[in-house]
Amino acid sequence: MAVDSSFIWLRPATEMEELMDCANKKGLFVTVYGLTLRSSVPLTDSHIEESLRHTFRKVPSLRTCFRKRGDTLWACDMNREQLDFQVTDNRELVPVAEALLHYYFPTTEGPLWCARLLSAGAPGRCSRPDLAAAFPHTRTLLLANHHGIADGTTNMFVTNAFLQVLNDVLAGKPVDDTVQLGKVVAGEETKALLTAKIEELTKDKDRFKQLQDDTIKAQQAEKLIPRTYPMPRDPNFKCQIVLRDLDKDSTMAFIRKCKQEGVTVNSGLASVFNVSLVDFVREGGLQQDFYHIRELHTVSLRRNWSGDTSGTLGVHMMALENKISTPARWRDNFWEYARGMHKSLSQAIHGNDALMYVVSMSMGGSIEDHFKERPMAECDYGSANMGNADHLIPTEGQHVRLAHLLRVTSCWNDPMYYMFHTLHGCFMYSLTYASDILSRENAQKLVDKTFDNLLAVTQM
Repeated sequence: MAVDSSFIWLRPATEMEELMDCANKKGLFVTVYGLTLRSSVPLTDSHIEESLRHTFRKVPSLRTCFRKRGDTLWACDMNREQLDFQVTDNRELVPVAEALLHYYFPTTEGPLWCARLLSAGAPGRCSRPDLAAAFPHTRTLLLANHHGIADGTTNMFVTNAFLQVLNDVLAGKPVDDTVQLGKVVAGEETKALLTAKIEELTKDKDRFKQLQDDTIKAQQAEKLIPRTYPMPRDPNFKCQIVLRDLDKDSTMAFIRKCKQEGVTVNSGLASVFNVSLVDFVREGGLQQDFYHIRELHTVSLRRNWSGDTSGTLGVHMMALENKISTPARWRDNFWEYARGMHKSLSQAIHGNDALMYVVSMSMGGSIEDHFKERPMAECDYGSANMGNADHLIPTEGQHVRLAHLLRVTSCWNDPMYYMFHTLHGCFMYSLTYASDILSRENAQKLVDKTFDNLLAVTQM
């Protein structure tokens, strides 16, 4: 049998990579980043394509694909160059991003990412008016990926690498493709931590059984939005998005307020999301004194590793479960509620509860079983906070700058998903939701309430 020299077998895939690979075979768990670029000279399609090719050659995660070797899924290097790049006639970012959220990637052949460039006349989103004079030209590029090759940290790394390359291309500087940026890793320390957590939990079989039962019960409980705004289940549901930005002054005011009240910005925002959800369902007729909200917060597992993790590529994240009771009369003392949220999240993070959640979820059935049919909503919402993106995307080129960054991801077991970060002092937010969970009108109402409340609590 001839050896296929077009692929390099790297290592057996991790459980998370295998999970994401199963998901994408159904067009699920796709992540999309939207880059609004401001440049000193007009950005041509050729500039973008050439820069993407160099980035493909330099960043190993972009060459990753997954192939079976016997009964085992392996991570492989494509060992050849192939780009999935198109220039669209569409001037609007949202419909292009929504279409990509259900993209099927060629798992075994690669590439497991693609790029879509909006037409040259597309206005783009911009939170940096100071760039207008020196960088008057705008293009919007969307990068979508199979979640098995990248988490948020990796996508930020890729974005920064692309900006570096694009600036060099515009400057006419040669790009050395032999210099590799970052390294795809399996996360052996995570595997060791999971093994230790399994051993710890299974020592007390009764406690572990109770943990699993509690997780299943929490998953199966009817969630607030489907309970308040019931819609028929649609096997062909689509992921839809709402985008919103906050100006720099308002963003900085909220950050200062969180610091004054002794909570992290993440805890403050999660609290705003929760009380806004309460307002939203109360308006829909669900009247209670308290509302039990189940959140799933994405956390990077690199926080548990030793040494420098800045160049570690791949998918190294897990969901952190948080359950909290939110009062209908939250306006009586919002910041006390936020301090409770801060305490709950801090304890969960420091206690490695993300590992406990994954262990409790992984002890029954095969990975394929997760995607045989779409589950009922397992949480009220999921969220992913990348914090201050300036630290992850530091490149400020002489010829091109990042003026705005969009992040969205497709839903499956969570009915809606918040993604947020700051870029150059401005808060950028997206809500992705399933079309059979929320109508576009109601999704917009929820986002409007969220931002009204964010501004209001800053003044409390």
